[in-house]
Amino acid sequence: MNDVTGIALSGMRAAQRGAQVAAHNVANLATADAPRLQLQREAAAQGGVETRVIPASDADPAAPLGDLLAAKAEVVAFAANAALIRREDQMLGSLLDRQS
Repeated sequence: MNDVTGIALSGMRAAQRGAQVAAHNVANLATADAPRLQLQREAAAQGGVETRVIPASDADPAAPLGDLLAAKAEVVAFAANAALIRREDQMLGSLLDRQS
């Protein structure tokens, strides 16, 4: 696996985890004791992104809307990273076809 693929895969994992966090928050809106969570992202030393789920620090009344929007953004981020991997695979295939 090369650097671009590894970075894109880490982006896909982060997007998946972000969607899970948003789903958790929306699913637990009516549960009084369920903590709101948030996803913290950090740049990885080798490239890509590392994530960590932490308790949300605020009690924002607009949080449910933010969670729904975050879930949609995570779907778009996942698709963008998947498209990058597909395009890289196509480019590598074209390069190999030309050298054959």
